Amino acid sequence: MDRTKPVPPTIQRVVASLARGVLGDRYTSEVPQRILDSLEDVPSDSDRKKLLSVLRALDSRAGALMLTGRPVPVSWLRQSEAEAVLQRWKNSRVAAQRALYLTLLSKSFGAVYGYEGPEWERIGYQGPMGPPPTTPKRLSPLEVTRDEVVSCDMVIVGSGAGGGCAAGMLAAAGYTVVVLEKGGYHSESDFHHREAESTRDMYLYGMNLATVDLGVQIIAGSTLGGGTVVNYTTSFKTPPHVLKEWAQVSGIDAFVSGEIEESLDAAATRLSVNTDSSAAGRRDELLEEGLKKLGWHVDALPRAVNGCTQDERCGFCGLGCRPGAKQSSMRTWLEDAQENGARIITGADVRRVRISNGRATGVEATANGHRLIVNARAVIVSAGSIESPALLLRSGLKGKVGHYLRLHPGTAAWGVFDDDVRMWEGTLQARYSNEIRHWDGGYGPIFETVPVHPGSGASVIPWTSASDHAEAMKDYAKTGFCAVLPRDATAGRVKIGRDGAPRCHYRLSPDDERRIVEGTIAAGKVMEAAGAREVRTTHHRPIGYTPGPGAAHDRWAEEVRARGFPRGHVTFFSYHQMGSCRMGVDPSSSAIGPENETHEVRDLYVVDGSTFPTASGVNPMLSIYGIAHRAAKKIAARYA
Repeated sequence: MDRTKPVPPTIQRVVASLARGVLGDRYTSEVPQRILDSLEDVPSDSDRKKLLSVLRALDSRAGALMLTGRPVPVSWLRQSEAEAVLQRWKNSRVAAQRALYLTLLSKSFGAVYGYEGPEWERIGYQGPMGPPPTTPKRLSPLEVTRDEVVSCDMVIVGSGAGGGCAAGMLAAAGYTVVVLEKGGYHSESDFHHREAESTRDMYLYGMNLATVDLGVQIIAGSTLGGGTVVNYTTSFKTPPHVLKEWAQVSGIDAFVSGEIEESLDAAATRLSVNTDSSAAGRRDELLEEGLKKLGWHVDALPRAVNGCTQDERCGFCGLGCRPGAKQSSMRTWLEDAQENGARIITGADVRRVRISNGRATGVEATANGHRLIVNARAVIVSAGSIESPALLLRSGLKGKVGHYLRLHPGTAAWGVFDDDVRMWEGTLQARYSNEIRHWDGGYGPIFETVPVHPGSGASVIPWTSASDHAEAMKDYAKTGFCAVLPRDATAGRVKIGRDGAPRCHYRLSPDDERRIVEGTIAAGKVMEAAGAREVRTTHHRPIGYTPGPGAAHDRWAEEVRARGFPRGHVTFFSYHQMGSCRMGVDPSSSAIGPENETHEVRDLYVVDGSTFPTASGVNPMLSIYGIAHRAAKKIAARYA
């Protein structure tokens, strides 16, 4: 579908009517266009076309009858009538209606709370801390102005932890390197910290990517430096029990021989990983207070930062770190790569790996509307656990490409407190707990927090009506949470549609659901111990309780167990995607071999989180760097 073609007025009217139903008095005239603009980033053209077709049908009598139960075009509905339609969709047994409800809800809230306006003042959100600094840019990406053919030793697709590290090391080893990044180049002077625009410009598909059933929202970076530019700097080494499992699953001794450990240490040194910059904001203080009152484990998070100001209003550098303290690949290995002659091209959408006689010979991409061909001795795919398998599948690889996807599908127990928490402020992540990580042989969740700005956070506040949601948002500044980060055993899969766009299939296993249920119940204890006056889950129809004398938590726990986390009734959030191009010695159970080369095509390597044999169970950035560091050494030695 031609995305430059204007959206018909019919669809605009339907979106306006339904947005009024979601927002009530919060609705403004800018909302419909903001919603429609956000749909431009839906990964699949076919999915976008289907959604627009449904919206168009809602303005016909036949379509309205089928989808709302009344033969009245939706654009004719009063606000209260549109609200009633959304309430029916919310509780519908029809998955398509629930999906439409969720889409309209999140887009409507993002269109109001993600932009500066009167709602910010009403909920106590101050927004960005002034304009960005005038810091000079440190990298100089090349601009593609015509169809072009480029040659090099190594072409690297993606510039995050995997691609950035590989680029820095291979360029330092004397190879000619070209780095292709799908996103743009955003550095300190570009970090305006306006939520809606930042997520559009620096996150994969503008945060519009989810599993096909909308059960898990997938959050990943898409900018020069990848996720390392927008993540929370958390730098856990891969736990020993995970490395042992990876060796068993993959048959690769490097995970336990000390080889990966050596690379993890080298990466941590280059990234300046430390715990001296983990001053807790109020959000993390509450987590720590609750854990300590329960006598549970709590510790400072190791972070990849150098010179962090730890301003009490920090919390915005998920939208880019203005002081430049975050040691992203943009500020480390990509600078190393450029100093050693690497060429960097942004806005390069790689569509296919060029393969001849069973060997990779380069890639084909589009950049600024021009065709770009890069010929190379080796192709290194580091586009992340969604885009890497999609690229390989578009290029004709099969086998186990796309299998074994892990998502760390996160949820939380939310608490409302008497005093301000301002959960969007404070160090990105400062405290964690592995109190229950030992469950089921190391598959228990860990507890963390993250900053949550209102454009996305408003979707987690329960919606029963426009007025009720507006009233609940008054407590946004007083809300905190204990996030439940599970180590999932569920194996999903990345496929591609006819247009080549990734499609993520993932259905939580009963064992993973059980661990998430029990982890949420434990997280509720943490919030209660921290002093919350109300605790609730993230279900679309949340389960809550008021702490106090008696067995309120026990009753709540039984209700959470009885409800569970069934498909279609809760949205999980994945900040960590892993495993879709699994490493291993056996092609029947893995996509790439022990030195990161694909089983099917020679001179084609995968170097990113998609290589994990199973889920890491901790924030995976340092694990990715460790695997990339080892892989780069192997690749450099092979082509010498």
